[in-house]
Amino acid sequence: MIDLAFLNLMAESAFFWAAFLFMVASAFTGIAALRLSLKGEAVTSLMAISSFTTIAGVSLFLISLPELFNVGFARDTAIALLVIGSIGTIIFARLFRTGD
Repeated sequence: MIDLAFLNLMAESAFFWAAFLFMVASAFTGIAALRLSLKGEAVTSLMAISSFTTIAGVSLFLISLPELFNVGFARDTAIALLVIGSIGTIIFARLFRTGD
């Protein structure tokens, strides 16, 4: 029979490596979003920066989890970045739509 401590260790290890792989994939996506924001037009740049803030917020939230790295300030920063980033995107899209 398999020991419960062994299963717990395997689950924690799988979670760590999955989160690490997700952060690496998010880094590549973030670099692509920054490149798109510098090369595109206004709406394309807005979409790229919005996706970059989402990627950064989720990665910071993963860093703050006690199972991974337990960085205390990262959770507050992630929540602020996700809320302020989405509000900023909505405001900019509204200003862009009205033609300012």
